Amino acid sequence: MRKYEVKGPCPELGMVLARAAAELKEGEEALIISMWRYVVNDLKNSAPLLNLEITEIKDLGDVVEVAVRKSRPTPHP
Repeated sequence: MRKYEVKGPCPELGMVLARAAAELKEGEEALIISMWRYVVNDLKNSAPLLNLEITEIKDLGDVVEVAVRKSRPTPHP
């Protein structure tokens, strides 16, 4: 499983998400780790736009871990 770390506030989350969306293959999973709690809400809003599905969220106290899976692109009408 690939791991990505968000080390600072914006715009780093956007860069990490762009990298994950580009690197992950369909069905592949990754773990996004951050000490910034806002990452969870931003991921919930942004992940579907990048064909990433959130599969698990863990709050470990000092960090949050968000597991994502690359999903098949949704056809647009």
